[in-house]
Amino acid sequence: MKTKIRRIFSILMLVILILTLVTLTAGAIAKSNLAKQYPAPGQLVDVGGYKMHINCTGQGSPTVILAAGMGDFSLTWAKVQPEIAKYTRVCSYDRAGLGWSEPSRGPRTANTMVKELHTLLVNANVEGPYVLVGHSMGGVLMRVYANNYPKEVNGMVLVDSAHEGQMNLLPESMLKAIEDMASQARIFELLSSTGLMAMAPQNIPNPGIPDDAYAQYQAIMATTENMAMGTVEMNTIEESYTEVRAAHITSFGNMPLIVLSRGYWDPISSISDADNKQAWEVWQALQSEMVGLSSDSKQVIAKHSGHNIQLDQPDLVIDAIRETIDAIQE
Repeated sequence: MKTKIRRIFSILMLVILILTLVTLTAGAIAKSNLAKQYPAPGQLVDVGGYKMHINCTGQGSPTVILAAGMGDFSLTWAKVQPEIAKYTRVCSYDRAGLGWSEPSRGPRTANTMVKELHTLLVNANVEGPYVLVGHSMGGVLMRVYANNYPKEVNGMVLVDSAHEGQMNLLPESMLKAIEDMASQARIFELLSSTGLMAMAPQNIPNPGIPDDAYAQYQAIMATTENMAMGTVEMNTIEESYTEVRAAHITSFGNMPLIVLSRGYWDPISSISDADNKQAWEVWQALQSEMVGLSSDSKQVIAKHSGHNIQLDQPDLVIDAIRETIDAIQE
């Protein structure tokens, strides 16, 4: 009897092993085929042993640099970049390990990511002066860039930018919710790494980008380590903010600055109404604080947008960039 049970168990294990190998093989083939269909739209530039993706379109000066939020990449600007390219040069890029960029061995913290961007712009021959545009965590990085390389930057647009002081002010329940999101993301990392997402990319939801960029977005999410790198950025966010606070960025003089802020708070279901209210008040206060970084600044409220203004109300972002460029050229 025991011998029979062992035999059945061995057969089951063999079947599971075969199914696993078949699935992984099919997943690897699906990932390879999907990646070939959607190569990088821009150029891959060596920045010191690995390559980063930058996509520049249009002609003119100043050059607009678009920086995505945490775990996001260049396609988040798909509604903005084509319009900006009609009247000046504009470049979106992918941080190391995100989008079409190769991973880096360097820490995923603010100072390193800003240094990588500077190297990317130099090696890609993208000359300044720059108007820096950053969404969410990208806004933090753009402020660090302007602080570290002030002679290269003539203007800035912050798109519902995060703030380096927010982690000390937000309710603890929200910080726990962020940690939970990082844990949940690991499920999608597994689906991507095994190739299961590449076998059914149509199931990847559209975050709000145009249809012609949606297939590229699906390919990236299904074939790269974008999800995993996004989790890494999330897990190192406090270290990044510590670096930014240490820089004591308090003023950009009279540099043209527009702070675009969301019009409403998307409630987090796992925290209380009171904590959601506190988080919204903290966010609003920090948005107003960033307006004080320049004597030539203003705040614009995107009344019909949540956090992703570049997707919800792209015209506001486009107008803010144009207004900043006009202010520089006066």
